[in-house]
Amino acid sequence: MRIAPLLAFIGAATVSLSAFADSSIPPAVAAGSLASVQVRAAHTYLSKDDAEHMRGTFALTDGRTITVTNKQNRLFVDLDGKREELVPVGVTQFVTRDTGARIAFDQVPYAAEVVVNQAAR
Repeated sequence: MRIAPLLAFIGAATVSLSAFADSSIPPAVAAGSLASVQVRAAHTYLSKDDAEHMRGTFALTDGRTITVTNKQNRLFVDLDGKREELVPVGVTQFVTRDTGARIAFDQVPYAAEVVVNQAAR
């Protein structure tokens, strides 16, 4: 009879898969409410062409200026006398690698406006 080996295989597979189950997920979430979870994908890649078209000097509303430069597909900003790499965290949103300042451009590439929000670290 072939049903007995098939049932044994299904049982073993179920036990094996349950070993990989994450017990830290609350039962309500594990029961199927994952459809309500929103995931926002980060824009983590900037082409060399886009990076080249982001270069420039931008005037901030507080009177300061920032200068954006690039090296290949990486962007750098000169902000308050310090040069830092910009890490993309969204389509038009970046964070400085060292100080955590958030920099938002109105568009990528060919940005005309920029907003800087410096986080206190």
